[in-house]
Amino acid sequence: MPPHRRLDAVVAMLAVASLVAGAVVIGDARAMYERFLYISELGAQYMHSAGQFQIGFGLVVAGILLVAVVVRDVRTRLPVLRRWAPAASLVVAGALFGFAAAVPCSPGCPTLLGPEAELRDWAHIVAAVLAFVAGCTAMLQFATADDRWVARLSIVAGLAVGIIAATGGLLSLAGGNTDVGSTLEFVAAGIGVLWLIAVTAVHARWSPRAATLAGRRHDAGAGARLQAPRSAAGCDRVLG
Repeated sequence: MPPHRRLDAVVAMLAVASLVAGAVVIGDARAMYERFLYISELGAQYMHSAGQFQIGFGLVVAGILLVAVVVRDVRTRLPVLRRWAPAASLVVAGALFGFAAAVPCSPGCPTLLGPEAELRDWAHIVAAVLAFVAGCTAMLQFATADDRWVARLSIVAGLAVGIIAATGGLLSLAGGNTDVGSTLEFVAAGIGVLWLIAVTAVHARWSPRAATLAGRRHDAGAGARLQAPRSAAGCDRVLG
């Protein structure tokens, strides 16, 4: 295995470990309460779980950014979405999630349609929604990548996260059933984390195309280094 492939494998393991650890920490924070809570409520101002939420979400964000490093060479075939790499979409999603965690909502995380909503609530919710959009965009980009089963997994995961998250978000904005809405949000987040882990593992270790491309780049680089001295020697003979 070339050195850069070994480095990608190490980064992939760190990404998976960070995502799993973050999910466990956030899940443990939710277990502190008997009532159903949205993810954002765990980190709301003055909540006992706020500190633990910050740690868990920080680990998840770090995992997302590490995944972006691993899949940096993946490209989509779609005319519009191929203008930027899926890794860029993941970086945007991670940055927005990090902002949402750094700017927690006010106590109770009031709906934006209510009079209790503060400026920080608008900033938090808008960032979280845009982060989900960026994550779904990355899923759709992977859905049109070269690895067939990864593409199928990505399209299913992208649609599932989009539909589930949108349903939970609408229930939240409308002040509907909190139990159902919060559960849907956790399910969508769980699917997203599992998808990231699956794509990272496959691309870093078992993707034939990734290995083939890496081998071609390695061979091309070696060939170029060998060709340069030969060309120089040929020039010397001609000049001599």
